[in-house]
Order: sequence, then C-alpha cells, then structure tokens
Amino acid sequence: MIPFFRRIRKNLADKNQFLKYTRYAIGEIVLVVIGILIALQINTWNEHRKQRALEQDYYCRLLEDVTLDNQQVTDLLKVSKERLKAANQAVRLLQGNNPKKIEVATEINKAIKSIYADFKFNDAAFSDLKSGANLNIIKDKSVIRALNTYFNKVESYVSVIEVNGENAVRVFYSHDDYFANGWAEASLNSGWVSDGIEPDVREKISFDQNTTFSTDMKYRLLNESLLLISYNQRQIMLFQQIKEEIQTLTLLLKTKCK
Repeated sequence: MIPFFRRIRKNLADKNQFLKYTRYAIGEIVLVVIGILIALQINTWNEHRKQRALEQDYYCRLLEDVTLDNQQVTDLLKVSKERLKAANQAVRLLQGNNPKKIEVATEINKAIKSIYADFKFNDAAFSDLKSGANLNIIKDKSVIRALNTYFNKVESYVSVIEVNGENAVRVFYSHDDYFANGWAEASLNSGWVSDGIEPDVREKISFDQNTTFSTDMKYRLLNESLLLISYNQRQIMLFQQIKEEIQTLTLLLKTKCK
C-alpha cells in the first residue's frame, strides 16, 4: 500500500502537479483524523453504555436489598404484635382472682420472646456503591440523597428498638426466684428448658400447676406486664416507621430499575 502511494506521489511530482498532490495529502490526513475521531466516539459511546448498564444494575440491586428489608420488617412487626397480645393477656390474667403462675408466666414469656431481635439492613449494594468511585455512577443524585436519608433514619429507629429490648430483658432478669414468678414452671411446661431438660432431671422437679402468686409478686408482675405492653407498642410504632421509609425508597427505585 505504501509503495502504491509513493508511485502516485512520484507521478504527480514528475508531472509537476504539486497542487494536486498537496490536495491529495491533505485529504488523506483528513480521512485519518476522521477515522480516529470516529473510533474515539465509538469508544466513548461504548463506555457510556457500560456505565449506564452498571447504573441500572445498581438500581435493581438496591431495590432487591430494600425488598428484603421490607420482608424483614413485616416479620418483625408480626412478632411484635404477637408479643403485645401476650402482654395484654398477662395483664388480663393478673387482674383476675388468684391467677395461676404457669398461665401468667407463659404469657409473659411470649411477651418478651425475641424482643431484643432488631432490624438488620440489607446494604450489600449500597456498601459496594460507596466503595471507590462507584458513587459517581449514579447520575440521579436524588437517589443518593434518598439512600442516605433512609439509612440514617432507620438507624436511629433501630437504636431506640435496641434500647427498648435491653430494658425489657433487664426487667425480666431482675427476678431472683424464678419459681416465685412462675417462669420456672412455665419453662418446664414448654419452651427451651422443656426441650433441653433430660427426663430424669425433669422427674425430680415437681410443681403444682394451680399454684398462685403472692400478693407482692402479683402486683410486681402486673407492673412489668404493663411495661411490656409499652415496650412492644413502641417497637410496633418504630417498625411501622421503618416500613414507611422502605416504601418511599422502594417507589423511587422502582422507577429507576428497568
């Protein structure tokens, strides 16, 4: 190819057609420049396409994470409502005449079950997005603001849930005699203690299922059951607020994940 152009150049020079040769050379340069520009444009377009595809992938991954958050909160709300129902039943029993230990303690056990379980973010996509320069992939900065708002608000709600759970557990374990408050009887009747205790050990522990509380213990448990109503109701309210934040973020991400 090069010898071919050299021959053309020689012929033009021999014929003293310098102007034509100059035009030809300039044309070649223009063609090369245009080729380079086209190649650069194609490369830029490909990079842009890859960036937009990656942006879409992040939107969908974020939506998947927040969907998992929603399912988690739905489950936690269900358990919290069951605990609240049990706490109310404990109060109901304690207000009756001669409430039986095992019945009241069984409801109190239900009212505190998993109360310390708190919400855990599914933040794999957001953590990945924040690493390096990935955050710049998201062109719509309203999404970044929405994500920051979501994580900050929910984190504050979770901190209150943790404190409530700690307080409830502290009240529960403040008792010195778990036969006096009926916890031992209720646990031997059903639950982890019942599942874990070996038969010969169980036979050596006897109790009357009709045993009632002392007056002091009855009023102490009444106070504690009312506290459990308060703690569980507060947790329900906080989980509902988390759910509202999830719904807001979900609506935004659904418009972006295509």
